[in-house]
Amino acid sequence: MQYQKITSEATTIEFHNNWMGEETVIVKGQVVSKKSSVWGIDHSFTVLEKGKKVKFVLTTKVDANMQVMLDLRRNDKLVVSDLRVGYGFMPKNTNKAKQDGIQKLKAYQLNEALEDFNKALKENDEDPEIYFHMACAYSVLEKPLEGFESLKKAVANNLQNTEIILNHDMLAYLRLHDAFDGFFESGFKKYDKTLLKG
Repeated sequence: MQYQKITSEATTIEFHNNWMGEETVIVKGQVVSKKSSVWGIDHSFTVLEKGKKVKFVLTTKVDANMQVMLDLRRNDKLVVSDLRVGYGFMPKNTNKAKQDGIQKLKAYQLNEALEDFNKALKENDEDPEIYFHMACAYSVLEKPLEGFESLKKAVANNLQNTEIILNHDMLAYLRLHDAFDGFFESGFKKYDKTLLKG
């Protein structure tokens, strides 16, 4: 496993690369790009900083000694060049409850997953992925109020990929709900609670 961390102003970017050439870029606990590469590739992603969109391009490349190197562009301006990627293990995810919850969610152990996610929030209540996964569990459990509220909190905490709300299988119940259209039109910021009764 290869790993490198880069901080550019208010954004910290983590780069992970495994022996199969799978490259993962993580910002604020969220995967913003995942690609496979042998000789290098561009990872393009946009991050919100203080309400403004910042475009990043993280370029991987391999030198003559087969060492993985990184370049980072911020709004088309080169800010890091030829940064060597170190070997070592991915840093341990300190939020074990979040990881446990994700595994239980995948196994459809929904109530147990929600217990873990609530524990995870005690460690970091600004992690949008936790709220997103909670919304998935609530949607499958057909609990629209809790589901919409969780999605609202995910977006309020800068969920980077809001498109996933429109296509994740576990959120199908919420998308079919009468309140979803208004929720979508508001940019996932508000929903009509009167539609959730009965």
